[in-house]
Amino acid sequence: MEKKRISKEEFLDVLKGNPIIAAVREEERLSQALQSKAKVLFLLKTNVLTLPNVVQEIKSHGKLVFIHLDLLEGLAQDKYALRYLGDVVGIDGVITTRANLIQQAKAEDLIAIQRFFVLDSSALATGVKIMQSAEPDMVEILPGIIFIHLGEELRTQIPYPLIAGGLIRTPEEAREILKAGATAVSTTSVTLWNM
Repeated sequence: MEKKRISKEEFLDVLKGNPIIAAVREEERLSQALQSKAKVLFLLKTNVLTLPNVVQEIKSHGKLVFIHLDLLEGLAQDKYALRYLGDVVGIDGVITTRANLIQQAKAEDLIAIQRFFVLDSSALATGVKIMQSAEPDMVEILPGIIFIHLGEELRTQIPYPLIAGGLIRTPEEAREILKAGATAVSTTSVTLWNM
């Protein structure tokens, strides 16, 4: 049974109202994320056995849920897995480093976020070329802390809404990153989830 999908525009509206994304790596942190002000959760590590119940619990709290496909255990990474995750499990979107999965997720009407590690200027140039072929809905830049120094350059070179994730430790850093033009900040820091 197909579930109603959130549109990219609706997702961006949610992020405008609350740009902090709770990135949950350990399931023990899920209850804290559910009680936080964050409206969007990124599940960074999970498995196919616990996922349906976890997604149902997140949805019962009125939050959006995205799965990091590269770290999902127990499910092949193909169009049938994406259809299952969207139609049966009810996720809102995916995060992945893989361009082919971005395209497949979009074909299944899931919001597709391309995770991108900016290691140096060469990696940035290569990543921009990959993104042009994949056409993600959004791009998550890691480490996000570099947005403070390179925000304008990143926004100029990457024509998609940007999420900053990684090594963001304080509310001041998160505010500075948002002021530099990031659409949102994803973080595993429980302290930042309630900004």
